[in-house]
Amino acid sequence: METSPGIKQKLIIEHELDIGRFLFYTNIVVGEFYEGVHVTKENAIEPIQLAQQIYGTTEPIVYVSHRLNSYSMDPVGYGEVVKMFPNFIGFAIVSQNRYRRMLASIEKLFIKKPIGVFHDMESAFNWSQDLLEK
Repeated sequence: METSPGIKQKLIIEHELDIGRFLFYTNIVVGEFYEGVHVTKENAIEPIQLAQQIYGTTEPIVYVSHRLNSYSMDPVGYGEVVKMFPNFIGFAIVSQNRYRRMLASIEKLFIKKPIGVFHDMESAFNWSQDLLEK
């Protein structure tokens, strides 16, 4: 799966953190967590702070979870993470793995924002752009 979207989006900056790689585009953040990482509210703070530095707290942002690797998440912390980032308006999940896409139904219980599930980055970026234009 290709990381670069097949649409016109400007990559602002890329950060490699302990938990994964984060690409910051115009109004879209792509997160690629590393193999075996356990994502919690505590270790999600660093990429959220980076996003707040880049976008502020009022510019609308869509988060794209590019699920290239196998990792675990604490879904209970989702609500708290969303509250920490008030301009977060949507969440896209990209995976070619059917099981990982099915997990999105569980995530919808914890994230009260629009969620899209996709096979490829281009579709996720198109959906994100549509959401941002509403």
